[in-house]
Amino acid sequence: MYSEAVFWTVLVLICVAEAGMMGDQCDWTGSGLTSSAERSVTPVYLRCREGSVSWLYPRGALRLLFRPSLPGDERDFKVCVRVIRRPDPPDLFHTLRFNETESPERFPARLFVEGTRKLVPLYAPDDGDPRELRCFRSRRGRAALYVEAEPEDGPKRRVATFRYEARPIVRRHYDPATADCRPCSDSEMELAFCTSDLVSRGVIISSEQREDLDTTQLTVKLTKLIRATGHSDQHKDATQGVGDDDYYRYEVDNVLERSTHRKSARRRSRSVRDRALHAHVHVAAACGAAAGAGEFLVMARRRLGRYSLVCAPRLHQWEQLVRRRNSDGTAHCLLQY
Repeated sequence: MYSEAVFWTVLVLICVAEAGMMGDQCDWTGSGLTSSAERSVTPVYLRCREGSVSWLYPRGALRLLFRPSLPGDERDFKVCVRVIRRPDPPDLFHTLRFNETESPERFPARLFVEGTRKLVPLYAPDDGDPRELRCFRSRRGRAALYVEAEPEDGPKRRVATFRYEARPIVRRHYDPATADCRPCSDSEMELAFCTSDLVSRGVIISSEQREDLDTTQLTVKLTKLIRATGHSDQHKDATQGVGDDDYYRYEVDNVLERSTHRKSARRRSRSVRDRALHAHVHVAAACGAAAGAGEFLVMARRRLGRYSLVCAPRLHQWEQLVRRRNSDGTAHCLLQY
């Protein structure tokens, strides 16, 4: 492995052969079929703080150079990469039957971090580490990652897809992209409500340790959905009325119906129980989060393809804050519960 790493270092120092298409954006998609040599290296420039890379029929290698825009005078940053070995489940779903039961496929590439004199292994399909998430730091404001294709094994279609996120190492202010173990302050809760991808009242019904993501996965039963932003492909499915019940139609409200008629109430309660929306929200494993009694206002941001918890105050605590902000007119956006 290290001999190959040294080979790639020497190769890039001499020249970048068969460069092919270069990226200069958040996301990059390319194909190894455009390369005429097995040892070609394709440079890709990623200037956003988050995005994805999808490499079809990988051959040779990619050199990913990360240059994200950072706030203020912050220079160094941390990059986290999550390799995708099976399709992500939908953000919101009606039942717990979803596609995480699929067996993960072998990731068809190895990842190396560019060091001062050598390439440092970051991920390999057979390295014995179950984590799909790997992180590394920049050096003097620069970070480069090599993605080396594994040898081809027959004519089967292979795709190396991963998501990345670059974050400043030193944080001098609250950043809604981060999730801490500590409770949020009032100002942090308000900012999280205004900027999160998922805002919903809900009950945490279960928790599961996800070793592959180094997180605790909380399953939340939503009692009132206030806001949810979906992936573009999920929006497309919703507007076209695809018949997969696991995918939530984002234009439909999730306010639970109530009835004073007992029979009607029983029928509706069964319907609501069967059709209630759920979401998986992830918290850093070090936080020790677990399911708890009571109703919360869950605020989460999508990171690396999954909802990551930002703030989750108990509902009565959030209601008190909303009343105070609405009475003095200082809210940054329309607060509700």
